[in-house]
Amino acid sequence: MKNFLCLMFISLLLAGCASDNNAGKSQAEIDYEVAKTKLNKGSYSEVNKLLEEFGTNHPYSKYTIQAELLRVFSSYKGGEYILSEILSKEFVERHPRHPNVDYAKYMLAMSHYKQSSPAENDQEQTQLAVEAFKRMLSEHPKSEYAKDGQRRLQLLYTRLANHELEVGKYYYDKGRYVAAANRFQEIFEKYQTTSAIEEGLYYLAASFDKMGIKNNAKQTAILLKHNYPKSEWSRKAEPFL
Repeated sequence: MKNFLCLMFISLLLAGCASDNNAGKSQAEIDYEVAKTKLNKGSYSEVNKLLEEFGTNHPYSKYTIQAELLRVFSSYKGGEYILSEILSKEFVERHPRHPNVDYAKYMLAMSHYKQSSPAENDQEQTQLAVEAFKRMLSEHPKSEYAKDGQRRLQLLYTRLANHELEVGKYYYDKGRYVAAANRFQEIFEKYQTTSAIEEGLYYLAASFDKMGIKNNAKQTAILLKHNYPKSEWSRKAEPFL
């Protein structure tokens, strides 16, 4: 969904563009419009510097809260994901009932999402992203960001499932079948909607077989074959039947 964040964020900005004619405008409005202009030019670090003291300089301005959201977006677009994470959290804490708090929660999740790692690495940020997306979807199910949040949540579940699969196969190859079975069981219990489920069930059956728990191996193979009859992993699991 190319340019999704840009398109959705524009709706949060106040109408009007920066103008050379500042007559009648407050300093807060002028500063805000300058920041918007720099944002449109992709000068994200400059925007962050301009808005860093905006709330202090203009504490009672109607632009102050919008400036906070603008800085969240600018930090994210500039690749400063830790900063956008911090700013998103602060916005949610300060403005829990603001009409755009769903956007801040979405950006918090996206900040974790961007910091998450491939399946073979530590998944702390992936877990944090999952929790953040789930919170946003639970508290704002009708949000305009919900559809994209659901899509990204599924991608995160797949990454976590693949992580469990990688670790489980490592234990399996080392002959540590109990540890391996625990990982594959995790996939079965938590990530049945991911592409890792078929391979996970095969290796779960194989782990049971290696431990001599033949009945469990058979039942797992039956489950695999019943739900995924055309899968290559169902075919490989036939010796356990």
